[in-house]
Amino acid sequence: MFELLIVIALVLAAYAGYAHWQLGRMRARAAEISAELEKVQATQSQVIHTTKLASLGQMIAGVAHEMNTPIGFVKSNVEVVRDLVGEYRTLVEKCLQGFDMMLSADLTRPQTVEPLRRALTKVRDTLAGDSRLSDASELLTDSADGLTQIANLVRNLKGFARVDRDGMDLFDLNESVESALMIAAHQLRDRIEVKRDLGVIPKIRGVASQVNQVLLNLITNASQAMGDEGTLLVASRRSGDMVEVEITDTGAGIPDDVLPRIFDPFFTTKPVGEGTGLGLSIVHKIVQTHGGSIKVRTAPKKGSTFTVSFPLDHALLRQPA
Repeated sequence: MFELLIVIALVLAAYAGYAHWQLGRMRARAAEISAELEKVQATQSQVIHTTKLASLGQMIAGVAHEMNTPIGFVKSNVEVVRDLVGEYRTLVEKCLQGFDMMLSADLTRPQTVEPLRRALTKVRDTLAGDSRLSDASELLTDSADGLTQIANLVRNLKGFARVDRDGMDLFDLNESVESALMIAAHQLRDRIEVKRDLGVIPKIRGVASQVNQVLLNLITNASQAMGDEGTLLVASRRSGDMVEVEITDTGAGIPDDVLPRIFDPFFTTKPVGEGTGLGLSIVHKIVQTHGGSIKVRTAPKKGSTFTVSFPLDHALLRQPA
């Protein structure tokens, strides 16, 4: 009996040792998996950060392209105005010289008066008929319009700054639409017809820069989906307790086998090197963070419609007008 107990004890000890060894292996494997998971998450975060930087670079390039035109004609106008003012100054200096000669003339002599009268008349006609000042004024007015365009671009670009900001502010979704369209203008001009159907909607609370990023991404995708030509319709409206923005393109549509995966991270139909597959994934995450939703309707060869919905702030709706 004693010997049997010894055998059982030895078996149990061996089993305990084996179990301890297995537990050690499992812990080590769990640690390896945890380390691998941390590496994957770090890599994913780095890819997302790189994607945001790439998007920012493309956005800045687009804004720089949009600024080149007004900057170019403002610079040209200022140079022309400088030349016009220089020419007019020369003309005025000649007139002043003539006036000095007239003031020094002997007006008591009758034969001097008539030539002076003719000279004064000529000077007056020359100054009255000169168009350089009015031309310069028109050029400066055009330049002011160009500077206004630049200021608008800068203001809209500031709306995309600090995309990771945490503060929730009150903002107008229609203004965000206009801001995104202006930033994307270089992708749309001469190729895509843009139509607006923006309704009267309440303001919403959120991170405006992130919502701007959502709209810009959807507009950019719609532009790319339409190729060489098409029509982009951007509409906004209130729907119950939500405010909606619809972005509709006339592109090729999204294939049925692709549609279920468009919001998956790293999924892309673009060639290798042209897309990370994070655009719509980030869009989806931002919209969900704001308590909203995003839906898509699509048809082959007819285009797609993305509907983004954001909840209204009921506390604001209860405030007196």
